[in-house]
Amino acid sequence: MNKLAWAVVPALLLAGCSKKPQQPQQKTLHEIMKDEVDVRADDVWDIGNKHIDPNAGIDAASMSDEDWKKLASAAVNLQQGALAIANLKDPIVVAKPGVTIADEGVPGGDSAESVQQNVDKDPQGLRDHANSLAQDMADLATAANKHDAATAGPIINQLDGVCESCHLEFWYPSQKKLVDEIRKEGGDPTLK
Repeated sequence: MNKLAWAVVPALLLAGCSKKPQQPQQKTLHEIMKDEVDVRADDVWDIGNKHIDPNAGIDAASMSDEDWKKLASAAVNLQQGALAIANLKDPIVVAKPGVTIADEGVPGGDSAESVQQNVDKDPQGLRDHANSLAQDMADLATAANKHDAATAGPIINQLDGVCESCHLEFWYPSQKKLVDEIRKEGGDPTLK
């Protein structure tokens, strides 16, 4: 029996040592959207809205050096949130079980399950949208660092459309018909 113990104990110890540490579970798409992208987009819009000119651009004369720094920082922060989505590994999980996403349960709102199906159909498309947003925010940060209102204004102005294009494909495609009707009627120009 002693000989068996000498063989089994070291084998068990080696087996325990060879286990790879468990990787932390990646965040869900919903967590990144809610906790990072959404709030950071609001930061960009807050600055842009405070300094909007009559042509929906940035009024450079109203922007202080501190405002430009805040805008550059907000753009970089949003870029990081977008890259977090772009770098999600398969399988991308939309939401943890039992979590309700925004607009779920309201008319025209989609469920986490239906969003999951949309993402599962085209995870690379989701990543492409996120990479596009990340690039726009890199361009915005560069413009803000240069105090370039002529470049920064249109990027901020188009941000809603950039977000909406991804949302209509993945988050609430059931609203595409309504958005198309608004576009046809000449409604919200950010939806064109």
